[in-house]
Amino acid sequence: MHRDEETARFLELLRPIERDLEVYCRRMVWNLSDAPDAIQNAVLRAFRAFDRYHEDASFRAWMFKILTNEIFAINRKRGRIAKFEIPVEPAEMDTLTAMEQASEYTNWLLSPDALADALDEKLVAALKSLTEVEKAVLLSRSIGGLRYAEISESLEIPLGSVMGYLHRARRKMRESIVRSRKEAAL
Repeated sequence: MHRDEETARFLELLRPIERDLEVYCRRMVWNLSDAPDAIQNAVLRAFRAFDRYHEDASFRAWMFKILTNEIFAINRKRGRIAKFEIPVEPAEMDTLTAMEQASEYTNWLLSPDALADALDEKLVAALKSLTEVEKAVLLSRSIGGLRYAEISESLEIPLGSVMGYLHRARRKMRESIVRSRKEAAL
């Protein structure tokens, strides 16, 4: 295949799933500012390796595999950084200043996770209760629309494990959301 034809074919396959990749990535990365870099790096890696892609394979699953690997690498890097600092967006500084004046401020400082949960939606907080693999399986299925076999291939885990991870992820999500509703009702 000629390079221009290869580029056109790659873009033809990529365009229909761009939004799904973005949504998946935004839910998987620990820091939202890393999402564009993860997507860009994954697309670049996929394009460079496109000559190894086989038409009989699922392009969607192939792209999700590459993106997932990129996200895991970024999150590992972010995890090493997070041991030493807590990132705060400029817009959140006003919230923190207001909280500092509140009597509960010291309780928030004792638990950065509680602060993150207070600033995020219940669903995002529930997602954070999942392991990276559970989250990858759940989001590959719900956002990516991948079949179990495609998830197994893209994450390189056995098919039975995919079903187990998906079951645990859904259960943890339900429990976390129910718990947060109960806490809000108190």
